[in-house]
Amino acid sequence: MLLLFLLLTLEFTVLSFVPFGYALAKNHSTHLRVQFHVFVQVVLFLVALFFLYFMNPDQTWKMVIGFNLLWLAVAAALHGIVLTFSNHIIPHREEGRREVNQPGFKLAGKFLGTTVGSLLLLAAMILVIMAAGFATTKAVARMTDVTENSTTKNAPMPVINSQSKEVPVVNSYKTVRNQMQNSLSNVPDSNVYSLNHARVQFYHDKLVYIAPLDFDGSFFRYNHYKKVPGYFIVDATSKNAKPKFVRKSMRYTPSAYFGHDASRKIYASIVGRGLVVSGSAPQLEINESGHPYYVQTLYKQYGLSNRKNYRKIYVAVLDSVSGKVKVYKQGTEPKWIDVTFDPNIASEKIYSYAAERNGWWNAHGFGGSRLGVMKSVEKVGTEGHDDVFTPIAYKNNIYYFTSMTSNNKKQTSVLGYMYVNSKTGKTYYYREEADAMTPNRADSLAENRMKQTQWKANMPLLYRIDGKPTWVVSMIDDNGAFMSYVYLLANGNGTQDTVAVGTDAKSTLQKYRNLFNTDLGTASSSYSGKKQQFNGTVKRVVKVNNSEVAFLLNENENVFYASIKDYPRNMFIQSGDQISFTGYKDGKTVVVVKDINNKTL
Repeated sequence: MLLLFLLLTLEFTVLSFVPFGYALAKNHSTHLRVQFHVFVQVVLFLVALFFLYFMNPDQTWKMVIGFNLLWLAVAAALHGIVLTFSNHIIPHREEGRREVNQPGFKLAGKFLGTTVGSLLLLAAMILVIMAAGFATTKAVARMTDVTENSTTKNAPMPVINSQSKEVPVVNSYKTVRNQMQNSLSNVPDSNVYSLNHARVQFYHDKLVYIAPLDFDGSFFRYNHYKKVPGYFIVDATSKNAKPKFVRKSMRYTPSAYFGHDASRKIYASIVGRGLVVSGSAPQLEINESGHPYYVQTLYKQYGLSNRKNYRKIYVAVLDSVSGKVKVYKQGTEPKWIDVTFDPNIASEKIYSYAAERNGWWNAHGFGGSRLGVMKSVEKVGTEGHDDVFTPIAYKNNIYYFTSMTSNNKKQTSVLGYMYVNSKTGKTYYYREEADAMTPNRADSLAENRMKQTQWKANMPLLYRIDGKPTWVVSMIDDNGAFMSYVYLLANGNGTQDTVAVGTDAKSTLQKYRNLFNTDLGTASSSYSGKKQQFNGTVKRVVKVNNSEVAFLLNENENVFYASIKDYPRNMFIQSGDQISFTGYKDGKTVVVVKDINNKTL
């Protein structure tokens, strides 16, 4: 690997050898003074090698030329100073004074001219690149290949209906991370390692979180242990799932040092290809046998600009055990890889389309029309720049989902939704026809509804439940532990008749359906709780909202919910009544299916 970086450094600094050679040819002094030029050139080369080795700059032509111009200026300045002092300033002892040889100043002027000229060329190149960036704004935005849809009818939105057995279970990354942190104590020498990231992927057709251990702390810890012991895997759809630790010694990780740094290993594998490494660190994915690989998105840039060419995407796959790296063009990668399109690149692609498809000036200029300018709702997801994305699973694909709203900060309604396929990079925009609230508005309403608990809303997801777009929000405590679900009608106003709250997904789904007069007999086909007969004496009863009541029975620890919108007679039960009924029990929650048989009445 070091040889590759030496060759790369030579490519980045080749122009700096021009003033070095010229200075050697013009130096007529002693051998010792010539060594000063050699020393300067060696220092310049080592500084460049240090920069390239640790900073991993882009390997594009504009970066190579720009770095060469900068190093040409620095080399000309330093060699000019050394040559002038070593060869043309001659001390004379006569009369206690120094005589200055005038040609020395002419030579110094040549080096100074080279320095200034190189810096001017570098500045001109930067201006050209900036101009190219502005000029290609619209071209790149239109290159995003976004498929536009006038409605949300065919959006890859998880659907819950009477024929579906799926229920919306939201596993917040904060909750999963909290579970894994609790399990970390079971790993030997756990204080040495940390959990820096987790990635959602399919494993044996099941959605899971994969979270590798990595070194936590100084170089000395890394130098002592050299390897990390493995990774965690946990079901991404069950809040009660327990993380499983898989032992697999990994030598190549993002927090390792020198040749075992995963990012550096991948960077060295693309020398000479003109590819740019995505800004985020490599993420761990596992194949179907559980073998761990670090995966990172690579791309090419559009012309001389810094803008990404979204049609030329590649993916680097690093075996975290052996260190072997393979680079694939998007679409040719192994089938088990679920994310070839990094969420940070996806968020930039969304920004390019939403803000700049009508030109840079329209989006940013003073007095610009801002025609059609949209933006992603920030700080409500878990992925991408400013946490704009939430990963969702739909028909065995992972999509990055974000809501689009107006650039006007006063608006709180959704203009539409964007979905990016994490495997192909294909992007879709679905215009929202109804008056739907933004996810941060849903978070705010959910927190207000649970104000007395001080819980925080997290990771809102959009589902279509019985045809109704619905925000499903997870409520978590200060430690990231899951506490409750809040279901909100997306085009509602957060009132009691449009919001359902519960501690598990299934019963909360049923309560939400009760709000809209959904036939429980039909809906129950999608309800997987255990059907049972119940009877007893009512201990307490409260009206939850205009659609249902909740009650307790003596000598029974379950909480019962019954619809009063579908079955009005249920509203007349009171403490002391002898009742019997059929319900679906899930955990300690029971949803009553039909009329309650009230023997007291």
